[in-house]
Amino acid sequence: MLKKNLLVLLLIIVFSASASGQAYRAYGGYMVGLWSINWTSLNLQSKPEFGMGKFEKAMFLNGGGGAVNVYDRIYIGGAGFTGNIQINGADTTNFNVNRTLSLSSAMVGPYLEANYQPYGILELNLGAGIYFGETSLNVIKDSGTKSWSNIWNSFGDGGDEPSYVTNKISTAITVVNPYLSLRYPLTPWFGFDLSIGYFLTFYDPNGWEANNSPVADKQEVGLSNTFFKISFIFGG
Repeated sequence: MLKKNLLVLLLIIVFSASASGQAYRAYGGYMVGLWSINWTSLNLQSKPEFGMGKFEKAMFLNGGGGAVNVYDRIYIGGAGFTGNIQINGADTTNFNVNRTLSLSSAMVGPYLEANYQPYGILELNLGAGIYFGETSLNVIKDSGTKSWSNIWNSFGDGGDEPSYVTNKISTAITVVNPYLSLRYPLTPWFGFDLSIGYFLTFYDPNGWEANNSPVADKQEVGLSNTFFKISFIFGG
């Protein structure tokens, strides 16, 4: 088995060495990334006194896209991404109460890039994209077992404290993404791309909506931050 794997690796290296060195005329593939977010404003609302943690990690995004060569070194393409991150905790003062906060994003749009080959078949890309989409906050508080009987009993309860509270609040976003990437074609038809850039995110902190109705006051989220992406691409 090891010999077979070594043989496959050797063939890949041979194909790489014999590649023409020309950039792909068109490519597409699967993309994964990490979106660093400034969590300061959301963590102020995360209620650590009730056993909730804090947002700390970058949001994992996955998606896909591709581009085609339109003139000389210029490529035009499109891509889309989705991602979600959440924290939850059990109430330290009332063990029957659970809380969850989650942030999700989805976006799609075009991008433009210029392709250069500074050394051998290694490619350097400078580009910028503009993506349109939505960011949503899910704020959930529940108590007891999640069952239809408990849900309907809570719905019909005349008390002031409902057992289940679920709010999905969303707002439109526009993301401008300048980036730089290094692309290496392992074979004439397959390669990988490492990219670093910035998500300059525009949204209205007063424009959140729940069930298509405006939400009073404002909530800021630090969505403008760095973005790192790995792409596995097929081209020709």
